[in-house]
Amino acid sequence: MKEDFERDQQHGYYNNWRKSYYQFNEKSHINHFPSHLSEVYESNYYYKTTLIRKPISPLLITDKTISALLGISFEQSHILVNSKTFYIKDIRDVKDTPFNTIVFQLGALPLKTKEDSRTIMNRYFNKGPLNYQIIQYIGKSLGYHHRCPFVSGYEIFVPEKGSSNGSTSWYGLHHILDSVEDKKANHIQVYFREGHELQLNVSARSFNEQLERSVNLSILQQMVIDELVGLLHYTRTPYFTEELNIVQRRLKASTFTSTFHSIEKVLNFMSNYRVNEILETVFGVGNPYIDEIRRDFTLTLKNKPSSFNE
Repeated sequence: MKEDFERDQQHGYYNNWRKSYYQFNEKSHINHFPSHLSEVYESNYYYKTTLIRKPISPLLITDKTISALLGISFEQSHILVNSKTFYIKDIRDVKDTPFNTIVFQLGALPLKTKEDSRTIMNRYFNKGPLNYQIIQYIGKSLGYHHRCPFVSGYEIFVPEKGSSNGSTSWYGLHHILDSVEDKKANHIQVYFREGHELQLNVSARSFNEQLERSVNLSILQQMVIDELVGLLHYTRTPYFTEELNIVQRRLKASTFTSTFHSIEKVLNFMSNYRVNEILETVFGVGNPYIDEIRRDFTLTLKNKPSSFNE
């Protein structure tokens, strides 16, 4: 039974490999045998094999095409999200498959794994200069308490649902070129680089809200990037800079009036916001003692500040 399973698995890998590469065999004549190898050669010819990777056909990613996508995916025990990853699909609810996640990437066939998407994304977050908890903390200071996008330099991943209590799917906003609303079906058709399409089961309002959040987080990072951690130097400069994604187009089309804030003021603001959260947790929202405690601080705290205080 085990041998049959391993044979079938290897046969599946071979078929996937054949679908991914063109194989060219060239027969060449041996003009001269080395004297010490003349008895080894049984033929006057040798064969040279060249493998050229086939272009990946654009994929259509919907709930109805999951089975077909699993069929062309390569199995991996562990997956590391990289700069070419554009979608992490949570398929824990899909029946008749032992896999929990499909990872889509530019220029390659999808990868499938038994790891859940939360494990995969935590591995990705932890390898960068800022993990997701820090981005969430910054997002809360802007009023983003749920489904905060992960913005780190050029790379932007957005959760489809709240990810605090489990796994969810993540789409790479930095690889999206356009989106179209399907009002009848109440979903968004998303168009990635290289022609890949995704039927995103969120409303247009939710998608645009996440786009605006990502833009705001990008602006905030750019404001403090030189003094704080230099995020853009930690992520590879993309090779597709001539083709702007939807975040870059929104930034280019809009005029933002930015006010300079020193790094000291930014850190004070974030520290004060955290103190305010602790006070509300300990005393409860609306407790009259909170106002008395606030007056002891040199800076005025607000319940949900949305901009830097002067």
